[in-house]
Amino acid sequence: MSSRLTPRGLAVAAVLLVAPAWAPRAHAQAADDEPPPAVTPGRKLPFLGDLARSRGIELPLPLGVGAVYYYLSRDIAVSDVRVGRDGAPPASAGDFAQLGSTSSVHNLNVKFDVWLLPFVNVYAIAGYISNKSETTIDVTLPPLSPKGPTRPRRMTVPTSLTGSVGGLGTTLAGGYRSFFAALDVNVARADLGFDDDFKATVTSLRAGWHGTLGERPLRVWANTTYWDTFATATGTVADPDDGSSLHFEVDQGPAHPWTFGGGMVYSPRRWLDLSADFGTDFKGGWYLAIVPVVRF
Repeated sequence: MSSRLTPRGLAVAAVLLVAPAWAPRAHAQAADDEPPPAVTPGRKLPFLGDLARSRGIELPLPLGVGAVYYYLSRDIAVSDVRVGRDGAPPASAGDFAQLGSTSSVHNLNVKFDVWLLPFVNVYAIAGYISNKSETTIDVTLPPLSPKGPTRPRRMTVPTSLTGSVGGLGTTLAGGYRSFFAALDVNVARADLGFDDDFKATVTSLRAGWHGTLGERPLRVWANTTYWDTFATATGTVADPDDGSSLHFEVDQGPAHPWTFGGGMVYSPRRWLDLSADFGTDFKGGWYLAIVPVVRF
């Protein structure tokens, strides 16, 4: 058998990944000659889906609406803080202050996705985000006398921010038999009340196995994720002492942007997918995602 991968071969091989919930039925059909699942009248999505159906592979329903709940806890690295008073150019405070932060994020989104091809899914999310942080400020004050020692001080400042978030993403997949791999990339913007929205790009690579549990589809995987959430928070606040305006710029991002973990998705009904995903940076940071999706 030739190992050359043609466009048709790519479509059929990839659908074994992106539709792993239904792929095991392809093996059953080969054994008992059941006809391939019927196509819903008027449905054209996913494109090239007939290539998979001709081989007895049952594709997932092309449209999905669901909820996405994320909890994320991690350390935040602050590389520089710049402050300017009454319109003066911001000056770095890094010479006398060092900052670090821990952050806990709750994120609840509504998700809409479409299978454009058996191996290409695109989706949009919109929702609510709550961010609670605890920032530690280490300040070295000048000595009280010319020959005296410097005066180190540490302060802890809790903050709580809420806002909206929206984003777009895509998943590309491929597989062979019961094994699969998928690359997911999503770009999001969050409005937390600063001068500029926070922008984030999250890239995840998954690899795993698909089969059945109680005659219903099950997929499990291991993954690695890179969180590109580095950003500069800018804003203006009033000085409580004299009422002057203070403009600040804070360069910050995850202290450990890589996480490693695993997850699973189970489909108790053809129209319902239930998935969970977990990861850790092995430095105290971790996340949990729970995603129920109704397909139609």
